[in-house]
Order: sequence, then C-alpha cells, then structure tokens
Amino acid sequence: MKKILVIRLSSLGDIVLTQSAVQALRNEFPDAQIHYLTKKVYSPIVEMFNCVDEIHYWENKYTLLKNLRKIKFDIAIDLHSKFNTFIIKSSIATKRTVTYNKKHLLRCQIVKKKTSRRISSTVALYFTALKKIGLESKLSEPKLFPVKNTEMPEIFPVSEQVKYIGIFPGALHKTKQYPVKQLAEFIDSIPTEWSCCFIIFGSKAERNLADELNSLTDSELHDLCGKLDLQQLVSAISKVDVVITNDSGPMHIAAALEKPQIAIFGATHPKLGFSPMNKNSIILSANLECQPCSLHGGKKCPEKHFNCMRSISIEQILNSLKILIS
Repeated sequence: MKKILVIRLSSLGDIVLTQSAVQALRNEFPDAQIHYLTKKVYSPIVEMFNCVDEIHYWENKYTLLKNLRKIKFDIAIDLHSKFNTFIIKSSIATKRTVTYNKKHLLRCQIVKKKTSRRISSTVALYFTALKKIGLESKLSEPKLFPVKNTEMPEIFPVSEQVKYIGIFPGALHKTKQYPVKQLAEFIDSIPTEWSCCFIIFGSKAERNLADELNSLTDSELHDLCGKLDLQQLVSAISKVDVVITNDSGPMHIAAALEKPQIAIFGATHPKLGFSPMNKNSIILSANLECQPCSLHGGKKCPEKHFNCMRSISIEQILNSLKILIS
C-alpha cells in the first residue's frame, strides 16, 4: 500500500487551497494511505478535506520526526517550500520527495512592477508538485465538508425571508483591511426591504475591529467575532447567504463552500494568484498602478494614501450584494 505525506504547515487560507491537490492524490491512489502534516490549530480544516487518513502536528518536533521516519513514506509532497519543510523532508525515510513551484521570484517581480505576467491561482502552483510524480490531474476547486451536527449559536438561519450576511472585517495585515468606517456606512446604506441580517466574524485578535464596527453602525449586528472555534466557523459560513471578506483565510473557506461572496483586495491583488476559486464570487479591486505593493500586505500604505481600499466605494459593494441576493 502506497504511503503519501503531504506537508503544509500554515496558514489558514493556504491550507484550504491544498485540498484540491490532496483530493487529486486520493482520486489517483484510492487505496493509498494519505497523511498530512500541519500545525495543530489547522487540523480541523484538514479533517474537512474528507480525503486524508491521518493528520500529524508540527509540534514536539524531535518525536514527530522520529515517528514519521518509522512510517517510511513512498512519497513526501511539500506544498509549503520553507526551511522547516526542507528539514522535514531531509529527516524522514521516504523514497521520493517533491516540492511545488511557488514562483516566488515571479511574485516579487509582479510586486515590483517588473513584469505584466500574472499567476492564475495558487492551486495551480500546488498541482506542479503532482506533475513531478507523473500526475496530470485536471485542476479543480478546493472543497470543504463541514462537520454535521456542529453545535452552533441560536442566531443562525431561522427564516427563508431573511438574508444572512457574514462579514469578516479583519485580515492578517492592516493594508488588506477595508476601512471599518466605510464598512459601517455600507451596512447602514442597505435598504430595509432587502431583509438582511448581519453577522460579524473574526478571530479573537480582531475583536477591536468588531467593536469599532459595532460603534460606528446604527444597524443591528450579531457579533460572533472570536466566539467560534474553527469547526464552528466553517459550519457558520456554510449557513449564511453571502460572505464579505478581505483577502484572507475566511475568503478561501467561503470559496471552498461555494458560498456567494464578495472578496475585497487592497495591498495584494488577484494577479498574485490569491483569488477565490469560486464561480459565485465577485472580486473588488481598485486595480491601481501601485497594486500590489506587497506579497502579503503590510502595516501601512507605502504611498500614504491607501486608495486601493478607500477608492472601493460603498456603492460597488452594495451593487455586488444586490447581484448575489437577487
């Protein structure tokens, strides 16, 4: 029986995007043992791939590597390509190792405006590792399968007449966050006849954004920011009608659940390959000459105007929402 190890240590959105490659492995090797190595905090996401036999955690590293050596993998597939994953590949007994082509140099050239090329998707880059082992699998969208009967707050869909709108005001870096003041103005501008119910999501670290949004809007918000674990969060996203996010991990979760979504890009840009793979998505980007200004966002706008976000109007988001709920 073939034993395959897939390695991706972080982060949330990147791990979601690996599901397509892992599913392709399962389709090609239905009887194989597929193992996945990641940080423990992300294991609930991998569990929702529905195609992984065993998950290993990147902690207690000496013991972990010792245990991985005992398994004697046939193939180790590195979908992270970092120093830590190099150490892992060098330390375990595996017949073959392959690493995906992350096109870091091309991404840097895109950021520095030295090329007009673009990357179609990060998922396509992950599939370059599969080609190295002879798999010519058709590219597919990542999919997540929420855990059934997950205990959820009582606010979730109780009426078909109400449209539940999930809003994630946060992102890992400041320049990837749509201004909270504009977000509040958007919420307050929605016609009452649309019958929208707003639910605010995010991590505990984004609690301040939720508090600020609550203070700026006159609309009633159901605030679940920092109150759900990862399993509950995925189930919650699966229950709402529309998801509004910045370029973030939850953006990719919403896409993997095929939810109608609005994805707002600021310092980063879809041309870097970070767009949600979802036919139900509307992507909003100002497409300024200074975009993208970084690979993953930063603390402040290098040009000191932040027009990549500020110039995305309330009307644009409103019109996008109208399309998705109509």
